[in-house]
Amino acid sequence: MAQEDNRAYKHVKIKVKSLFIGLIVFVFLMSTAYAQSKLIFSDIDVKVGSRTSKNLDDGDTINDEADPGDAVEFRVEVKNNFTNAEDLDIEGITVEVTIEGIDDGDDLDDESNDFDLRAGRDKRVNIKFQVPIEVDEDTFDVLIHAEGEDENGTDHEVDARLSLEVDKESHKIIITRNTLSPAEISCSRKNVQAGLTAINIGNEDEEDVTVSVSNSDLGIDLEQAVDELTAEPNEDESRFSNTYSFNVPNDAETGSYPILFRVLYDEDRKKAEETATLTVNDCATAAKGTSSTTSSASEEGDVVVISPTTGRTTTAVVEEAPEGATISQEGFFKSNAFVTGIIIAEVVAVIVGIVLVVSLFRRRG
Repeated sequence: MAQEDNRAYKHVKIKVKSLFIGLIVFVFLMSTAYAQSKLIFSDIDVKVGSRTSKNLDDGDTINDEADPGDAVEFRVEVKNNFTNAEDLDIEGITVEVTIEGIDDGDDLDDESNDFDLRAGRDKRVNIKFQVPIEVDEDTFDVLIHAEGEDENGTDHEVDARLSLEVDKESHKIIITRNTLSPAEISCSRKNVQAGLTAINIGNEDEEDVTVSVSNSDLGIDLEQAVDELTAEPNEDESRFSNTYSFNVPNDAETGSYPILFRVLYDEDRKKAEETATLTVNDCATAAKGTSSTTSSASEEGDVVVISPTTGRTTTAVVEEAPEGATISQEGFFKSNAFVTGIIIAEVVAVIVGIVLVVSLFRRRG
């Protein structure tokens, strides 16, 4: 029994010793690898919206929180940390920034163009993202990675991790689509289409939302009630989309009319508004201008012809008659010239016949 216990003890001791040696080797290799890397981050700044956090280090949280739709720019300065005495270039350097899981569970990532650095030199690269409009309120990890290779073929790389916090308002709806089709009208003033899309990007569900499209000068006043827009990003229930039709009065004056798209929410205490411009042209003026153009073309000898089947316009050239000449509308066979020609031909034929008869009688005599 004692022998079995002794054997078990020795076996455990050997395992522990092996694990310890393996750990020491791993730590040594990792420290050696990092000691060999001569590529470092000499400065990291991050601009969120209009605010900038400067001199960030690995493990820091970016000072300013991002809102949905904010621009986030990473300004990363990379340095070749070889000394002039060692004098080795690091070539093909790239910098990659990844914001993990921020886009509906997917990453946002981008990479710089590659570049070279001489010993002791540094270079700043800028990589810019836009926070998705539909995003969770959370803290997201940001990985900044740079790598390159020196002239001897040795790889050099460096990493830094930051944290980006995304903050959302309790109540926030935005309009992402406000369109008119057509956006310019003249004679046809019916069935203008107004398209609207609204999204709840806040932290609270919104009930009793009111959507409207209006312009008082044109008498447009369209309104619709929406029961609820939830606060779940990237879900159908968090957005509303519809298309409305309206007619423009025939007596509306020419000009530009702002069509107002509005969403009222949070018990009508908040609103989202966007406008689209509808241009109204005078139909009569347009028709008059077309008539003048046709008349002018005819005076110059061009006749504008519109095909009744294709609607295409073609131009026929009409040669002008010399001044003082008369152009007959009758056919050639019905003209006076044709009759006169026949009479002359008959007279000539009679004269020729008489001459021949007289000649014949003289020869016989």
